[in-house]
Amino acid sequence: MDDSIEEMGYDTLLTEQEIIDAIRFVNDSDKEDEDYSQIVTYSKRMYFIAVNTNVSSREIAEQYEGYSSYISRGDTDGLLRFMRVDMPLMEMRTSEDPLLQGRSAVAFMASICVEAARRGGLPVGRAFAITQNYLSLANETSNEELAHYLMLPMMLELTKAVELEGQVRANPLSHHAKDYARTHLSEPLDGGTVASALGVSRKTLCSRFKQETGETFAGYVRRLRVERARRLLDTTDFEIAQVAYQTGFSSQSHFQTVFKDLVGVTPREWRLREIHDI
Repeated sequence: MDDSIEEMGYDTLLTEQEIIDAIRFVNDSDKEDEDYSQIVTYSKRMYFIAVNTNVSSREIAEQYEGYSSYISRGDTDGLLRFMRVDMPLMEMRTSEDPLLQGRSAVAFMASICVEAARRGGLPVGRAFAITQNYLSLANETSNEELAHYLMLPMMLELTKAVELEGQVRANPLSHHAKDYARTHLSEPLDGGTVASALGVSRKTLCSRFKQETGETFAGYVRRLRVERARRLLDTTDFEIAQVAYQTGFSSQSHFQTVFKDLVGVTPREWRLREIHDI
């Protein structure tokens, strides 16, 4: 890790110790019992960096949406906690070469980070300048481990820049609502319950969420639950009823109806299709 940090060799808002502490914090979570059979790791020191070749673009988008919410709020502690407890950082495989894969991942993450920082009030030029440092390092290094390692400090530096320099602390209510939904997915998530938890009225939550995201809060929750259910169907042997319970549906029949409406097939048909594809 120390050699990688020394190779960076440029001014940053983050101190070397902050970066080291961040890596240690993320890696200290208990991973001994997890099944890594489907995950290709590129670094023995950075277990949070991983490539799962079977993940969908929707799964990656959901995770990156979580990152974006913390970046746009300038919440470095929240970002680190999210990384630590949520799941390994996922990337869609674009190359068999780990170095090229790392460069591609940094470039994609940079675009996500710039937009999130812009929403947090950081001038686009400033956000672009920060990410450009990491893009340059990724393209210049021959160290495949460093190429992947750059993603964490890039996100942290932009988050810290938003905290310190954001001119307009855009703090959309929709981000709070999405964060709450992701962490309470198995519980009732009607507009009134969530609005009360966030300290606003149901009308305010629903209107602001629609205005800020373009979709209704109820629609977002349905989509989030179906995506989580699809993941459980793909990766566990849970019965359909158990998947419905785990993802917060009121009944198995309701789960089947919503799942087919959004995915086009029933949960059972989805699981059988996945088996046949293998």
